[in-house]
Parts: sequence; C-alpha cells; structure tokens
Amino acid sequence: MSIVETERLHICEITDKDSVALRLVLSDPEIMKYSIVGVHNDEDITKYIANCKQQYETKGYGQWALFSKVDNSFVGICGLNSHSVEGEELLHVSYRLSISEQGKGFASEATSGVVAFCKQKLKRKNISALIDPNNLPSIKVASRSGFSFFKSSNIQGFDVDIYQINFSNEI
Repeated sequence: MSIVETERLHICEITDKDSVALRLVLSDPEIMKYSIVGVHNDEDITKYIANCKQQYETKGYGQWALFSKVDNSFVGICGLNSHSVEGEELLHVSYRLSISEQGKGFASEATSGVVAFCKQKLKRKNISALIDPNNLPSIKVASRSGFSFFKSSNIQGFDVDIYQINFSNEI
C-alpha cells in the first residue's frame, strides 16, 4: 500500500521483505558517501528496518521504500527524519537511490512527493533538507524540489547546509 504516489513511483512502508534491496543501497560506499551514519552491514540493516517500523507507529512517518510503477522494482528510499540542530528539532527529508536508478529524476520526484505529504498530511509549517556542502547532486535535487538555502550548521560533527521549504509563506 502506497503512502504517497507520484507519476512514476509508489512510496511505501519498508518491510522485512525489502532487506535484500536495502542492502544493495545502504551497504554501497558510493551511495552512502555523504551519510552521517555511514555504510550499513547486515545487522545495521535489520536495525534500520526495525527503526523504520517504530517510526511509522510512533510518528506516522519515517524512511519509505520507492518502487517503480512500471515494473514494481526497488528504486531506493526516501522519507523523513528528525534531528536536533542548534537546539531546534528539524524534520528533514532524505533519500538514497540504487546506483542504476540515479540520474533519472527519481530523487526529485520522490522528494517532491514527500514534501507534499508533509504539507497535506502532517500539516507542517516547514520541512528541511540537511545536505553536505560538497554533495552537489543533492543540492540540485533540493532546488528542483522547491527548497532554498537557509543556513550552514553542524550535526554530529558533520558540516551541513540546511535547505528549507516554508509552507506558512505560501498563500
């Protein structure tokens, strides 16, 4: 069952059945290059799935699996996390795509779908994206998805640029 649907994607809760597909994404050093949590091993992936399930139950959101509407193949993950940055709790979108699915516009499409979910379902005033300043592809995704640079900061010892969309400014 889809949480969000976009033109080409079903965005669904992650289940135990997704562990093999998740391993291909979360254990790849190139995909995880800009991640503050780093490359995942099998134990990490099991914990990741359990954490996703807990987030769904307690918050109504978390990281979700992306599946192609064409052939139901696993594209990657995109969803919401919350981190404290400079004493403020920020809800932020993040994503990771399989190498074979990068460069096809799926990151922007999924991010835009998750942004719409935040605005319409969660009734949020804003949403952030925490991006390594050197991650130019993610900066482009954020820009295409409607985010604007807000400020630079540090999270868990990593420099990040914070991009935001403020829904309260929309008419």
